[in-house]
Amino acid sequence: MSAIFYHDDEQKSLAEETKAEHQTKVRKQIQTKILPAERFYDAENYHQKYLLRNHPDLYESLNLTDEQLIKSHVAARINGYLGNYGRKADFEEESKKFGLNEDQIDYIMDNIRK
Repeated sequence: MSAIFYHDDEQKSLAEETKAEHQTKVRKQIQTKILPAERFYDAENYHQKYLLRNHPDLYESLNLTDEQLIKSHVAARINGYLGNYGRKADFEEESKKFGLNEDQIDYIMDNIRK
């Protein structure tokens, strides 16, 4: 499930505004739910960044421990792109900040909207 969890009315409002703004940029209906933050449990390790894990060579090349994978913003973004939740042009721009090597970038680019 894709969700944004908020702790107060300001966070809820910002999440709703951001979702609405992004919806104007994509055709597919955004399915992300905006929900109040309650008790949170991490999923089992094999569920973490599931889409990224389906690309074992790329996943292994990132050389992340399970704990690092859970906390990694870069792994979360890559996971989304591999699930086709983003455009190649956006990845191309954003990937410059990820610290990836050229092979990793090329692989992800080849797998976006394949």
